[in-house]
Amino acid sequence: MNLKRIAVTAACTSALLSSLLAPAAVAQGQNEANPGVAVDTDTPSAREVAEFWTPERTREALAHPEPLLKADPKRGLDRKPSSGRLAKPVSVDAARPTSDSPAARTATLQTAGTEAAVAQEITVAQEVPYSTSIPNVVVGKLLYQKPNGDTGHCTASVIVSDTKNTVWTAGHCVHTGSGGAAGWFSNIRFIPGYKDGQQPWGEWVEDRKYAPSSYTEGGDQLESDLAAVVLQPLAGYGNLQDNIGGLGYRFGGETDYADAFTVGYPGEGYNRTDMTGERMMYCRGNTEDLWWWVPTDDRVKMDCDMGKGASGGPMFIGAFNYNPQIIGANSHYQEDATTGKRVNDDLISSLHDLNAANVINAVNDSA
Repeated sequence: MNLKRIAVTAACTSALLSSLLAPAAVAQGQNEANPGVAVDTDTPSAREVAEFWTPERTREALAHPEPLLKADPKRGLDRKPSSGRLAKPVSVDAARPTSDSPAARTATLQTAGTEAAVAQEITVAQEVPYSTSIPNVVVGKLLYQKPNGDTGHCTASVIVSDTKNTVWTAGHCVHTGSGGAAGWFSNIRFIPGYKDGQQPWGEWVEDRKYAPSSYTEGGDQLESDLAAVVLQPLAGYGNLQDNIGGLGYRFGGETDYADAFTVGYPGEGYNRTDMTGERMMYCRGNTEDLWWWVPTDDRVKMDCDMGKGASGGPMFIGAFNYNPQIIGANSHYQEDATTGKRVNDDLISSLHDLNAANVINAVNDSA
């Protein structure tokens, strides 16, 4: 299937949870073919990234899970309507690993179980069984260095793309949300299927990054806290997607989905003290419009108690249809304005609509 161009006028199987279950633009500039997409191509080499990540820096990053953003309760109330919407949702199927890849030949492929007759809502996050095995390994840890020198980690997931080496995450996992080119994170590496220090499918390092300019310039939460990181092929393995597969995606103006899942590496949670960030966890339930009475705010929420470290983890549908597709990315939560504490277990994603489509288009155009 050719993903070179998705019309903006307008993916590794059910086992993920039944076993659980521009051409490049100018460095740090705008993507000319996809307006509103900021690009950072001024990235370190694989050798430089490897040299940066000493054992000490790795331990430091793992000890600092990236917090979710705080939702501004007033945001959207006086906001003008979006400058654009997809005429219809863009839907791309998930991908399985190729059978002849070095990793797939030695993989433990978890086979699908029997789907429960009635969907079970899981709002208190549970550990993902077999998180180091295909297809669960499409989710992993994303480590990075911030412009101020601090290190930390988020969650990311392999997304189907023409590059076959792309992961999807939150914008605040790759950029500060202001300052344009000066806000990009660096020395990014992705560890698929990470568990208790294990790196079962190696480390994959960044080549370039994409995010909506409305996030890199203004930190927009409503439709822009999303990003893609294109990784370099790994010697001896080749392309990431060929080896472990990838989630598809469904981008559009929809907010209400039945039987969705979200996955991440939470280092804390709402009314939880048992999360360490060392193990992949998940929630299951329905998604809905965060504030349905605000017509200019279509953020997506689902009930899940995961907190910092789960940032950037995928919200997806189709787990039991052998076609998991990303519909959002863990972004933020609501807090009490007086106490500064989280007020509920709502886990919120920016709406994945035109901005999301433009970002994946920019990725595919660069392949």
